[in-house]
Amino acid sequence: MKISMLAGFTQGPFYYDAGDAHTWGTNHVIEDAGEFLGPSMSLINDLTDWDNEFQSIYNSDDPRESNFPSAEAEVNWIEKGKELAVRIKRESPVVTSVDYQADGSIPKGTCIA
Repeated sequence: MKISMLAGFTQGPFYYDAGDAHTWGTNHVIEDAGEFLGPSMSLINDLTDWDNEFQSIYNSDDPRESNFPSAEAEVNWIEKGKELAVRIKRESPVVTSVDYQADGSIPKGTCIA
């Protein structure tokens, strides 16, 4: 199964078709993806920390001002996501590839794990 990993404010970072009539859409939160994709609890925790870091910069008063505290912090977050994408592919018995797009700063299909 091919999945995409794209962080967005107030939504889950995973996109895939679970093939379940009870599942609406292809966007999934980490908890649901964890159950479906089957990675370790350690990876689930690291994914949650990664997503929480992104969610913490959201400025609901002015979403355009939702920025990392520094360029270095943003680069570190993007690189951590790459590592997590590789771990998902390695640990999940159902994932064949991960299209990692960070927060949309990496074009679709450019960074495949």
